[in-house]
Amino acid sequence: MEPDKDIGPSSPGPDTDVESQAWKETQAAPPPAHLPDERGRDDPSRLTSMASEKPTVIMEWDSPENPENPRNWSFGKRAFHTAIPALYGFVLTIGTSSYVPAIPFVMKEFKISREVALLPLSLYIFGFIIGPLIAAPISELYGRRVVYWSTLPMLLIFTGIASAANNISVLIIFRVLAGIGGSGALAVGAGTIADLWDMQKHGGRAALFFILAPFLGPSLGPLTGAYIIHQYHNNWRFSLWLVLFIGAPLAVAAAFMQETSEARILELKGKARSSKSSRQAGGSRLLLQKLRIAIVRPLEMMFLEPLVAYLSIYTGFAFAMLFSFFGSYNYVFQAVYAFNQRQVGLTFLGIFVGFLFAIVTFGIFDATLYRKAAAKAQGKPAPEHRLYAALLGSFLLPISLFWFAWSPMKGVPWIVPVLAGVPFGWGCLAIFLSATTYLVDVYLSTNGASAIAANGILRYCLGSAFPLFTLQMYTRLDIHWAGTLFAFLSVVLMPVPWVFFWKGKALRARSRYETNDA
Repeated sequence: MEPDKDIGPSSPGPDTDVESQAWKETQAAPPPAHLPDERGRDDPSRLTSMASEKPTVIMEWDSPENPENPRNWSFGKRAFHTAIPALYGFVLTIGTSSYVPAIPFVMKEFKISREVALLPLSLYIFGFIIGPLIAAPISELYGRRVVYWSTLPMLLIFTGIASAANNISVLIIFRVLAGIGGSGALAVGAGTIADLWDMQKHGGRAALFFILAPFLGPSLGPLTGAYIIHQYHNNWRFSLWLVLFIGAPLAVAAAFMQETSEARILELKGKARSSKSSRQAGGSRLLLQKLRIAIVRPLEMMFLEPLVAYLSIYTGFAFAMLFSFFGSYNYVFQAVYAFNQRQVGLTFLGIFVGFLFAIVTFGIFDATLYRKAAAKAQGKPAPEHRLYAALLGSFLLPISLFWFAWSPMKGVPWIVPVLAGVPFGWGCLAIFLSATTYLVDVYLSTNGASAIAANGILRYCLGSAFPLFTLQMYTRLDIHWAGTLFAFLSVVLMPVPWVFFWKGKALRARSRYETNDA
């Protein structure tokens, strides 16, 4: 889970009597060029529908006060349904890095090289590309709840089998299946948030919580994994059981989730004029069609849209650097400071602190500079005003990487390279938040989710690849020059948000897709 932020309709009013419910059907029309389709409500699966499709029947509540509308649920009920996808993202991503301290023990037990022992990590991350592409169209046809109810059990079952593996092949295969099966919920989390909250009011904070949780997993996984392995006598399997320990109570809680998708709620209540049998008859055809769209369109945008391509490369690099630290932190702090696995896990807390700074910074920019621009533009600010946090992050990223490249050495306290993680986490998440909201604002509800999906494909491709060669770089180039190479790459990519900030409108005008014309 990479999470997006659209602007939803205004907040509903107070509850009304359930007897006053009625239903309306209207023909869906393309939204104005400057606004997202309010009925999309940040639904990634809905956003992937083709602009060229024939008009479809859209079902609506007759009034904003309808008590069955998820936005009219009690605060506690909405908070519960917000916490589930956020915690799910945390469980899924802590499974990436909690395995890192287990690698030496996996190498010893199965008598394999470090490169082979890294495959259960890299291929688990690679699975995050496939799962959301499958889950998005399923969510559109059958609702969000079915995705949560199916993906979390798959994550737990496949992880449990992987933890019992008696050879490396079984471990690799079921880690891949856990990544694919478990990551489907990443496709519906943002839509769930937008179902529940007005994005102009409390929805922004809920969305930030949802986005932050999956970033906390990789930063806390090395620490929790190292301590639980040590606690249970160096049994590496407990690094995977950690996912089961956290995920099992979450699965029980998820069983009490209710459907939040507006269209699915209306169908389940039997209020749609179209017959249920006719919908089921065309369900398979629609599913295949939407699955094709969910896969093909993001790939097209990744290769043909400069805005999508360059932002995806930039965010992908920043994200991949986080996963490269799984190898470089172990190597650097063990070689220079003789840290054990638990101490290495503690060094990731610097990145964790940086993530918190990024959330605060993005919130400040959104509440000040962006809202000022929105007021000045009568509620229609240019999407480029979403990039303020990325502009800051473009400086923080190379600073942190040069810092980490040259600070670890004899005579320099260990805290100095640890503190380099603060500006890294700050810059990494700031860039991601800005890029995500910018792409959604640019491509609106028509193609916004496809742009985000393209970003996710490249992000997880790079994230799965970097751990495989990072250690070789550090052993062959030495600590300082390997880190410097990464830092120079961040300098090369540094102009990306600045170019879009100044020339974004011209680039949007050349797009092959419908874009925001503000």
